[in-house]
Amino acid sequence: MTYYKVVLSGENIFFENASRIDSDSAEPVIGFISCKPITAETPVLALAIAKRDLLVHWNQSFNFDRKMGMPKLTLEYMGEVHGWFKPKSTQDYYWFTSEEHKQTLLAQLGQPLRQRLWRKETPINMGAKE
Repeated sequence: MTYYKVVLSGENIFFENASRIDSDSAEPVIGFISCKPITAETPVLALAIAKRDLLVHWNQSFNFDRKMGMPKLTLEYMGEVHGWFKPKSTQDYYWFTSEEHKQTLLAQLGQPLRQRLWRKETPINMGAKE
């Protein structure tokens, strides 16, 4: 079994940004990024497991009343994780309010500190944006 770091984004959801409701520039949340460690035999299976787990968690946690919508998932990045210590997920969702905010979050997930936490990675190109 191989460990993979799978970064997915989800869009087309309906979620008000409660932290900005009091301000004049209240922007609704339009999507999220999820970064998960997955154990699988192949990259294709890792992607399928990541999508399934995310949608199950989404429906149980955020969409139990079916008002937030079903997110459209996109693979942003996938890489093999090598090393003795395997990553643990510390945060399930990184919410964004615009495409620029999304790109900022994706850039932060690739910072050197994050790389050290996830150990060495081998990128896998499965049609993801680069």
